[in-house]
Amino acid sequence: MQPFSIRHGKALVEQRIRVTMKDRLRHRLWLTVQKYNESYWYQPDPSDNWTSKTSIAEQTEIKLNRLLGFPELKSRAAEDAVGFEGYFMKGYPSCALEVIEQFAEELSTFGEHGYGKRQAEHFQTEINAAMMDFECPWRLSDGRFFQIDAEFFQAEIIQKGEDILREKGFEGAHDEFREAREDFVDGKTKDVILKAFKSFESTLKTVLNQHSGDITDLLRMFREKGFLDDIPEAPAKAISKTVLGSLATLRNELAGHGQGNAVIEVPHHYAVLAIHLAGSLNQFVLDHYLRKQPHPTVVSPCK
Repeated sequence: MQPFSIRHGKALVEQRIRVTMKDRLRHRLWLTVQKYNESYWYQPDPSDNWTSKTSIAEQTEIKLNRLLGFPELKSRAAEDAVGFEGYFMKGYPSCALEVIEQFAEELSTFGEHGYGKRQAEHFQTEINAAMMDFECPWRLSDGRFFQIDAEFFQAEIIQKGEDILREKGFEGAHDEFREAREDFVDGKTKDVILKAFKSFESTLKTVLNQHSGDITDLLRMFREKGFLDDIPEAPAKAISKTVLGSLATLRNELAGHGQGNAVIEVPHHYAVLAIHLAGSLNQFVLDHYLRKQPHPTVVSPCK
């Protein structure tokens, strides 16, 4: 995963992204990192029996140095913003987010039998609780930070949409949805709409087991295969065309070929709408897909 400052480098330089946080919040986040840090013995050279003691934090620092191209972590924010703790506590606020993201990734792979993954989930919950308590508009999701501005009060819809895609094995749709959210942070409004639409299209293709087809064909197949059979046919047709097709309209008119020769500058409100629609529509399609799956047979215990 690219570090935060590389992933959003241009937006940070142009100040389209501004990360601010109170000192008390930064201190709480640092204490949370320390809480989840664990030491362990590892074998640097698989061909040698020699072992060395390290920690999740130490491996996080080593990996960040490599990814950022630094001999050691250092920020221009302050003279003492050097080293793992200095970079986190004295560097720019974005440095703290960068460390947390990488720490979460290292934590998720720690231990055996899913231990690290469970710890990473608990870590994410505590990080987001701190952000909420101190009213900082950033949330950690799947190991990456996203900004929640005034128009993202419906973030629960977005997050639930992403979570269910990941949990149910819709990796392609999940990746496109996550990329749409990242493009929103970078102000790439047309790309947001395009990738939000692709996420919905991928969800439909996976549910229908189709590798091709435009959105009109996919929505028709979705209806004809009985996924909307819980309502009469007439309203099912209308909803399929107008409601489920709304994201396609947004894509065609503002980000695709439908805009013709005119170059349209897309205001970010429409990018927000696209992400909200993708989150809701993906969840709707998956809910109906799961409704159609056979329930597991329950075998009564022998008496």
